[in-house]
Amino acid sequence: MPPPKPQASRPTPASRRTTPPEVVDPIWLAKALALSLVAALVCGYATLCLLVYQGAWQLILHPSHTIDRTPASAGLVYTDVRFDASETGQPRLTAWWVPTAPEVGFQARHASFTVLYLHDGSGSLSKTAPMLALLHRAGLNIFAIDYRGFGASDSSVHPSEARMAQDAAAALEYLTATLHIPTRDIIPYGVGLGASLAANLAQAHGGVPALILDNPDPDPASTAAAAKPSRVIPVRLLFGNKFDIKAPIATLGTPKLLIAGGPNSDNAAANLRAIQMLFKQAASPSFAVSLPTVNFERDYQAALDRFLDQYLPAKPQS
Repeated sequence: MPPPKPQASRPTPASRRTTPPEVVDPIWLAKALALSLVAALVCGYATLCLLVYQGAWQLILHPSHTIDRTPASAGLVYTDVRFDASETGQPRLTAWWVPTAPEVGFQARHASFTVLYLHDGSGSLSKTAPMLALLHRAGLNIFAIDYRGFGASDSSVHPSEARMAQDAAAALEYLTATLHIPTRDIIPYGVGLGASLAANLAQAHGGVPALILDNPDPDPASTAAAAKPSRVIPVRLLFGNKFDIKAPIATLGTPKLLIAGGPNSDNAAANLRAIQMLFKQAASPSFAVSLPTVNFERDYQAALDRFLDQYLPAKPQS
């Protein structure tokens, strides 16, 4: 029987080799904490800028779904129209069709023309009833629309420059394709931000006979920045809805009636000066008029009649 193998002796704790504990460099730790803090601040700032970018449309667009007044309140006969069917077959847009009336007398010489009325970025069609009555006195047919997100139009999406431009184009197509009104008899009329839509619509469809721009916003980005002034968030740079009016009217040769002041003015003298400066850049032919903010009806009607008589050919009423 072989002798047993000697067993290796286990080292005692006292005989174990000890290693010194790791010491974290406090400078490295401070740098790591600083970098983490900077990264958190950058991410938070980027998130805040993204939220501002996504919600910037609310700084200049203030839609309402309330319809508490119609052309009937101004004594006008009108028809509710729904058009621009979606993929589901449901119409997305609403409008008022206000035909001219024989009793407007001598002004019926322009009864073959139709105004495509594009209101500004606030309220709904409800606030346009007084203006539609003034246009009706000039012997014009009127087709006034609510964009998606306004009034009784599709409310599943919020309004934006792109959607409002699409809606204006859809209204023009409805007039030409469904009501069979020639483009040469359609006058885009834009108010506020709607003026940009009207100008670009006229530029895209060279056959329109005239264009009316009522108190356009010369610089919507500045309007948005003024609505929520901030030294931290660059609202102007994040504002995606340009509503450019300067470029189209500087080159557009369509006869233009340019209105400053009057019923669609915000009564801000500085804004009126900016609008008047904008009008000086408009290409010919153009007819600019500044109206008082009160008792404007007579001056407005005179300017409108003069413009129509000068640039639109008289046609017999059909």
